[in-house]
Amino acid sequence: MSVSSTPSATPAHTASYKPADASGKAQNVPVPVLPEAAKAETKEGAIAFASYWFSLLSYGYETGDLAPLESVTSSSCEPCSKAKSVISAWHSEGRWLVGGKITTPSISTEFVRGPEASYQIAVQAHQTPLVYVRPDGSIARSDPQPDDTGNLLFVAFKDGSWRLADVGRIVA
Repeated sequence: MSVSSTPSATPAHTASYKPADASGKAQNVPVPVLPEAAKAETKEGAIAFASYWFSLLSYGYETGDLAPLESVTSSSCEPCSKAKSVISAWHSEGRWLVGGKITTPSISTEFVRGPEASYQIAVQAHQTPLVYVRPDGSIARSDPQPDDTGNLLFVAFKDGSWRLADVGRIVA
């Protein structure tokens, strides 16, 4: 018995990720992928969605592409609109942002459904300093390392997916 082998396809070269720096915009930034856990209306799903939402915000800061974030965020979220406005402005007319990467060291929820079928999720967000770069590569301004922020996300699960309705700061 002979086994015939078929040649395997050669993988196409994929361009490697390059963060933004003083010489130019970020390149080949991977779009965050919705975690499997975030597809269920469970405590784990809510936590996974909160982490995913912040990864989309971080992606927006890095690339200026806000479509993924907008697809899971209510247009009535005022703090979201303000952040999107800053991001859009600094990714226009040849400008870009360096830094601003967001991580979420701590996420928790009691997972109790509140008004309008929403859940509250407490998120500690950590963001790296932002540098605002002009088209010629000169620095318009640099923000210092921000303090970690406590955020309260209001999310709802409807029609099989999570959506962020609003976000607020937790002030101690």
